[in-house]
Amino acid sequence: MARVTVLMPVYNVASYVQEAIGSVLAQSYRDFELLVIDDCSTDDTVSRVRAISDPRLRLVVNERNLGLADNLNRGLGLVDTELVARMDGDDIALPHWLESTIAYLDEHPTVGVCGGGAQRFGTSQALVQLPEDDAAVRVGLLFRCSVLVPVVRMSVIRKHDLRYRREAFPAEDYRFWADATEFTRLHNLPQVLFRYRMHESQICTAQQEVQKQHVAEVRRMMLRRMGEAVSEADEQYFVDSFFSTVHGRESMHMMRSFAARLQSLNAQCGYYDAAELRRALRKHLWEARYYGIHEQYFPMGYSLMAYLRYLGSGMALGCGWRHEVRFFVKSLLRKKK
Repeated sequence: MARVTVLMPVYNVASYVQEAIGSVLAQSYRDFELLVIDDCSTDDTVSRVRAISDPRLRLVVNERNLGLADNLNRGLGLVDTELVARMDGDDIALPHWLESTIAYLDEHPTVGVCGGGAQRFGTSQALVQLPEDDAAVRVGLLFRCSVLVPVVRMSVIRKHDLRYRREAFPAEDYRFWADATEFTRLHNLPQVLFRYRMHESQICTAQQEVQKQHVAEVRRMMLRRMGEAVSEADEQYFVDSFFSTVHGRESMHMMRSFAARLQSLNAQCGYYDAAELRRALRKHLWEARYYGIHEQYFPMGYSLMAYLRYLGSGMALGCGWRHEVRFFVKSLLRKKK
């Protein structure tokens, strides 16, 4: 029997699925089964999977459409290996993905989840770097989903009956890892393990709005873990305003005050690592200010006039000297955004 199952739920990914499967079959780590579960695709996904001949590949076709969360749960129920690895049918795994993550889990038996970084490509390109050790990952989950393409111990999933929640879709991954932090340690390797495809058919506009709501619900849950001192007003500001960009001194003051309150709440309960929380809040405040400056003072590009308005705003000199120099030089050269 294989040691790890790569669980790949698919639905209408005919254009990408063979490349995704090929990247798994090309892994340097060989002791795995690839379980592809098709959720009643209406394109050629199933026929393209069946065209691949490899004894490690197993295809299951659902009799009715379950939706992503329940499709994943069905897959977990079919896994009988020690480890399970999660992958989508439109992404590309780098050859060392399984080898690197499994090696880390073997060396760290108290860690139940190990992921890593990714490179976005397609309609959007960016390097996705995630917090590494358990304390940083937990703090990261207070802000956003900070686990990607992980390998997970099935013993953790079975013992604690971890499941993907249908009501959290399309933020089911975020909720799953937030739940997992209650039962095990999580870790992300610093290297890039995946190429994460971005394309227009992933999430429609309506789903994006639902996703925002469900992301906010997970953030509320992570905030409540700071204890009973967290008020409804705290939760409301956290999900409604704290993740906005800063557009003025008053909003900057409110955000700083709330960041200080978060550290005070955490000091009372000790749920999050204090140093990691402080570091994450500092980064969040910087980003909120930096992107707020771009939106408010340089929406049409850089110019000396826009820079002078920025200098007189009271927001200047708060992003660090490197970025302040860049603002000035770009304005001097009239750079476009």
